[in-house]
Amino acid sequence: MTETIRLSHHVAGRMVGGGAAFTQASPSDPDDLRVEGPEADAGLADEAVAAARIAVDQLDRAGIEARADALARIGRTLTAEADRLALLAARETGKAINDAKGEVMRAARTFDFFAGEALRNIGERFTSTRPGAMVEVEYAPVGVVAAITPWNFPYAIPAWKIAPAIAFGNAVVWKPSEIASASAEALRAIMASAGLPDGTVSMLLGAGGAGAALTGADGVDAISFTGSVATGGRVARAAAEKGVRVQMEMGGVNGLIILDDADLGVAVDCAINGAFFNAGQRCTATSRIIVTNGIADRFIAAFIERAKTLAVGDPRDPKTQIGSLAAFRQKTLIASQVEQVEASGLTPLIGGSAATMPHAFFAPTLFDHAQTDSLMGQEEIFGPVAGIFRVADFDEAMATLNSNRYGLSAGICTRSLLHAEEFKRRARTGMRMVNLATAGVDYHAPFGGVGISSFGPREQGRAARTFYTTTRTAYQLAV
Repeated sequence: MTETIRLSHHVAGRMVGGGAAFTQASPSDPDDLRVEGPEADAGLADEAVAAARIAVDQLDRAGIEARADALARIGRTLTAEADRLALLAARETGKAINDAKGEVMRAARTFDFFAGEALRNIGERFTSTRPGAMVEVEYAPVGVVAAITPWNFPYAIPAWKIAPAIAFGNAVVWKPSEIASASAEALRAIMASAGLPDGTVSMLLGAGGAGAALTGADGVDAISFTGSVATGGRVARAAAEKGVRVQMEMGGVNGLIILDDADLGVAVDCAINGAFFNAGQRCTATSRIIVTNGIADRFIAAFIERAKTLAVGDPRDPKTQIGSLAAFRQKTLIASQVEQVEASGLTPLIGGSAATMPHAFFAPTLFDHAQTDSLMGQEEIFGPVAGIFRVADFDEAMATLNSNRYGLSAGICTRSLLHAEEFKRRARTGMRMVNLATAGVDYHAPFGGVGISSFGPREQGRAARTFYTTTRTAYQLAV
């Protein structure tokens, strides 16, 4: 029997209902779960922003230790509830349950990290050039933050936006993806039980219209967005019109270079992980495998053998390594892109459009002899699809790597210290990996890209303070 979860908006601790404007069926088993939710409008967005403004003042009066304690409580609850939350994400978005649990634990550690950062928001005090005067610098809250998050990491990405926002004294109006709204509601409920003032985190549900209502609301001081380049452009324009700061992460067409001297096992591990895990639905996923000719054939043979062993199936099963795509519409999009690649003359070595799979599952797919000026070389395919780009040497590999407008993550597999250092110097990306997959980053380190992949200050780690605070300077003379 199908379970139906009916959701509501939550504004300042109050549940706000509405009609079922969107429906999400479980992508791996439509008979298992159905999620319904309403669409927020401009009026509700204004109400949530007004409540957040009040909460900013309440957070300030409560003090930094109260914020730190609340964030720590959220982290502990996420850890305690990890199995339940992971199962929900597996059912709602098709993510393999072990990956989902790892994501919950990452979210928990993010809240733990920023519990500490709430106590370390230390300013400066130094002597003025004017005799007898002093200068004080403080890092004050920005105010009301609009957070718009995607469906591929329904716990981790909201955590790395909301946790630092609260740590530095801001309140958040959050619009999660309609594809992952039940998981978002589970996270919201945990945050609501942590003892924060009402209005610290309000959640507005819906699709693009709800996001537009939020970014267009008066009183928003900052917008943090993760999603597509197209939507990011609209968010940037809205922010520019309002004169508010904006931070955007918008994906990548990430390349992994494999040189002749690479450890073959390490190279295969990095490529399989980057290309296929989480069904390729990571902004740092590897879609371009750039391989020098001397190792290409051996690498491809080993890659295919490893790919054949991958367990693709029910995301609720702990033995599953790769679940489904997150929605049926994603399968339609990925299938269309793969068909375009095939129409250009490339034949898949594994997978492809002929590999039919049920529901929103998509077979891991690998093409050979991909070209830099093709769809595979220039556009993001947000699924388990990768291409082999054969090159003569390191210099051609670097030229291929840097040949598109994106610049999020890149990797290299090599035993050469010289090539590793040259790669780090010459790669036009924000994230650079040596003998590691392009996907997978630490919660205590800055994250972000260059080009059209990112805009604005970095997320995560201590770098998050730049976006979530405003620098204020005071001069004082005692008389």
